[in-house]
Amino acid sequence: MVSSVSFQGEIFRWVLDLYSMGPRVPGSKGDLKAEKYLRDKLLEFGFRDVRMEPINITLWTAKKWSLEVWPEGGKAAKLPCFYVPYSAPTSGLEGELVYVGEGRAEDFGKADVKGKIVVVSVRFLPLPVSLLRSIAYFTYDPGETITPDWVHPATWIRPNCMGMGLIQGGYDAYEMARERGAVGFIGILEDYPKLGKELTYYAPYDGVMRPMPGIWVSRETGMKLKEMLNKGRVKAKIVLKAEVKPAVTHNVYGVLPGETDEVIIVHSHHDGPFQSAVEDASGCSVVLALAKYFAQLGKRMRRTLVFLFTAGHFYGGAEGIGQKAFIEAHKSDIVARALVDIAVEHVAKECLEKEGVAVVTGEVEPRGLFTTDNPVMVDVAKRAIVKNGVERILVLPTTTPIDVPTDAHLFWKNGVPIYSLISGPVYLFDATDTPDKVARDQLEKLARMFIDIINELDTLPAEKIKR
Repeated sequence: MVSSVSFQGEIFRWVLDLYSMGPRVPGSKGDLKAEKYLRDKLLEFGFRDVRMEPINITLWTAKKWSLEVWPEGGKAAKLPCFYVPYSAPTSGLEGELVYVGEGRAEDFGKADVKGKIVVVSVRFLPLPVSLLRSIAYFTYDPGETITPDWVHPATWIRPNCMGMGLIQGGYDAYEMARERGAVGFIGILEDYPKLGKELTYYAPYDGVMRPMPGIWVSRETGMKLKEMLNKGRVKAKIVLKAEVKPAVTHNVYGVLPGETDEVIIVHSHHDGPFQSAVEDASGCSVVLALAKYFAQLGKRMRRTLVFLFTAGHFYGGAEGIGQKAFIEAHKSDIVARALVDIAVEHVAKECLEKEGVAVVTGEVEPRGLFTTDNPVMVDVAKRAIVKNGVERILVLPTTTPIDVPTDAHLFWKNGVPIYSLISGPVYLFDATDTPDKVARDQLEKLARMFIDIINELDTLPAEKIKR
């Protein structure tokens, strides 16, 4: 492998290149640029079989959004807000506000929401890494930094509002409001720390077009709204102008033929909500490093290697449209012959909340390596982790309380063994996901770890991997 310094610098340059292309929402100009960039990189590395497979989607692009409120007998005021992606556009929806707490059935039973704009306190599921540690196959944390008090909100899991189906017992206050005749939705992000000067939170990202206009507000703005409502009636006007049109996104992949047609897939997703350095320019760049290494290795591996950049994680989440399309298109060839799928996401710096503000600590964010329940695969991961000094990592089973919330989700559900690396910093769906958030010193460590994993898997009998 090339020298330590030059290789690490090259991986980070790829992160910067992808970041510079602009927001990478599926089907957008920035994401189409990223697809072509990744294709061209594979060709540059010497791949002869590189493909881009199109997927038709609907591109929803917010153009203008605002929230104006006026208490009865008071002056109108504009409040900061952010749009709920894929919610219904409006040039100006006016209505009376009604606060329904966390939007439980009993909360709606106490309020008449018909024809009104519903205000809901939206919660995030707390993510105590020490709890995951108790179910992990293996934890490598020699500094003992993952303590019981290490916890921050899992900003991708909203148990009471437009959730991603990752937990049992959740409910959707947005849908309950719509069913009861509400005309608009305001979600107060009660657990979201202050990340930048303005609130930005791109979620839900499932690609579902929702029939009511929706906006997010910060906890501070939410407090103001609740104070106004405690004093009397409040009316509001929501503006959410968005362009909705057909678009195309692509799965991009290259094949390195091996001595057999058994396949090892290595992948990440190329789209993101903003310019998104961690989500997931970082994952794509590690996959590029692995692709370059094995393409220029000078020998043929026993197994065929497929390096894949999936589309549309932000068009379906853990069951993104890119995974679905690839599995459907290749269920009789690549997927049928796949011994393992290796997914790489979020090479991130740790970010913790202090006095309501998110602070980057400089440490690497604790990460999980979801691993199919096979002691052979667990042992392979352990050896590569320790050898390469990949600290603050937990090797997790696929049977966690949050399932497998990664871009390997559908591969796993379709019976392909997985290694899926991921972390969950609070800024993942925020415009503050900038290059300084990437754990730059981890890029080469992770590349080397996965090189060791792939090399060892390449020597194992297929039945040991798939048992």
